[in-house]
Amino acid sequence: MSVVGIITNSSNIIELENKLNIIVINEKSIENMKNVKFDIVIIYQETKQNENIKQLISTCKYLVINTDIKENLKLLEGIDISETTIITYGFNRKSSITIVSNENDEIILEIQREINNLKGEKIECQEIKLQNNLEKNHIYLAISLKILEILEKI
Repeated sequence: MSVVGIITNSSNIIELENKLNIIVINEKSIENMKNVKFDIVIIYQETKQNENIKQLISTCKYLVINTDIKENLKLLEGIDISETTIITYGFNRKSSITIVSNENDEIILEIQREINNLKGEKIECQEIKLQNNLEKNHIYLAISLKILEILEKI
């Protein structure tokens, strides 16, 4: 299984503990993560610019980032991400994975570009339906966990 880090605030830790095998990274724990090489880093909420976060981003294989939060895109400025596959998601039509619908506790995502998962298999352009079992204000968490599932092909 790959090493996955989710950059989030500490109030979300309880919700994430029962999900996939992931390491929660927050402002307090980021200092301890300097020497960890993550396969996947997920940023789904606003994150402050920080040299330690930029280091994590520059060494991961996949970066999954919410493009609806424009401030997060600034994290990519000034770092070498040539070895990183960046997967963007959100309501933004230019995202790799867009949110087509969020109604009746069902989220419909559209993969707009082919993505290679961790096993090197191609994930074709397609629509994916998922149940939003989390609270309404955690839609981005549900989506980022689904993307993680796709990348790991669980």
